[in-house]
Order: sequence, then C-alpha cells, then structure tokens
Amino acid sequence: MKPARPLLFSAALVSSACAATGSPPSVTATSKSAESNRSNFSLFPTGLTPNPTLEMTVFTEMTDAGRALPVASPEQPMYYVAHSTGFHPMGTTVAGEHPPPAEELARILDRTLAARGFVPAQDSVHPPTLALIYFWGSHNRLDGELALLFPELQRQFILERASLVGGKAWQRKVEYMIDYGSTPADHTTKLDYLSYQSNHDLYYVVVSAYRYDELAHNARHLVWRTTMTVNAQGVSMKESLAPLIVTAGDYFGRATPEPAALRRNVKRGTVDLGPLRVIEGNVSLPPESKE
Repeated sequence: MKPARPLLFSAALVSSACAATGSPPSVTATSKSAESNRSNFSLFPTGLTPNPTLEMTVFTEMTDAGRALPVASPEQPMYYVAHSTGFHPMGTTVAGEHPPPAEELARILDRTLAARGFVPAQDSVHPPTLALIYFWGSHNRLDGELALLFPELQRQFILERASLVGGKAWQRKVEYMIDYGSTPADHTTKLDYLSYQSNHDLYYVVVSAYRYDELAHNARHLVWRTTMTVNAQGVSMKESLAPLIVTAGDYFGRATPEPAALRRNVKRGTVDLGPLRVIEGNVSLPPESKE
C-alpha cells in the first residue's frame, strides 16, 4: 500500500520556489466537496480492506492523423511495436515506492491492447502501423508545511496532476478555479471527483501512439495518447497499475471528449476485477487544440 511519506525533497525544486509567497493554491473549494461526494465511504481504511476500490480516470487525445486511420478491432487489427521508457516519478519524491516489474506491465498492456484490436507486429506479413511509447509512475503532492512554504510549486504540481487526469482542457479548468474560484456549476459529482483526483497522490500510465513509418524517419507525429490515473491512497503501485490498464482497455485508440471517471473493486493479491462503475455528470471543458 501507499507508504508513509518520508520526503526526499529535491534541492532544485526548493531553490526554484524560494521566492513564492502567500497561501498554497488548491482547486478552490473543491476538496471538501469532493470528499463528501465520494460514494465509496467505508469504516475501514482502503489499505486494510481485502477488496479496495480503485478510483481511476482515463483520457484519450486523438489527432487528425489518428482520425484518418481505420478503427482497430479484433476482426481488423492494427499492428504495432512497443517501447517502454520505464518508471517516471513526478511531484514530491517519496521513499519506498515499488513499481511493478516492467515485464509484467508489458504483458498486461499487450493483452489489453489485443482485446481492442492492437496486435504486436511479429513478421513481415503484418508490418507495424503504430509505434507505442509508454511509461508509468507516481505524482505525489506536497505535504501541508511544504505547500505553505512553496505555493507556486504547489500550484505547479496540482496542474501537472490535472493534466494527467484530463488533459490540457481539464488543466485549464483547474487553473481557472485556482485563480478565480469555483461556482456551484463546478460541483457536479463528476467534477468534484476529478478535482479530488487532481489534488491527491496518483499513480499513472501514459501510452502514446505514433505512425511507425514516420517515427522510423525521425519524424514524431502523435496519433493518439491515452493517459490513465489511479488514486494512490491506501493502495500500492504494484497492485493498482495492472487493473488500471485493463480497465482503460476500451479507451485505447478511441477519442474521449472528456475524461472518464471510473471506480472498480479489486481483490488483493490478484487482478480479479469487480464491476466497473462510471461516474456520470455533465462536464463542460474547453475543446482540445489539435496537434
């Protein structure tokens, strides 16, 4: 489960924020509301339950290059080669994090992609159309005292997590709420869920798809990118990343106009998944800019 938080705080981050003053920013007036709207309240801490609830988001950005490609399916698969760039911690560094083995994540990702119609290219008969580059990591928030000392760094970390939760559009929405406050319209169940996710420690996985023929000639044009997050409170990275990838399977290569907010129970020690619950609600976000 999520370890205690002994801080290994980077001197570079400290020096970059020394001039900051004032109160630490947050997604204004959303944290308490989001806390009260979490419908999975339990008398037992998540870390002690045999079937913890994972709180997840999934968001896929699709470019014009991606929309021009045929839709992959098991009947009409699209072939790819994949490359992992490994574990990327973000935010405050926390001692004791144990990422799952890279080989295990690669197997889970391959199986999940295959169910969606993306298949590894293994011979010249089926050359790759896509090159998939993926990585995973954590993004940890500042603890209370550090947030007070370094409000600009606090703001930066919140916006970085918001980008992981819902892309540039959600990041802009969160930035506006930090700067100008929120309105009652910003407190739907789903918006509070996304705000809560943006304000707390996350584990995440990012899978980016590029045209293989272009990447082979040193031209990198994004086709689609799927970003997945799971709230890190009470669960470990090792037990939560595999269910996160499996749950996100239907969103690979499929544009999402807004981030999907999802909950799912898992059985500890396995990847057995309970029913998927989708957090519904109206989300008004600015349109994504085309890449």
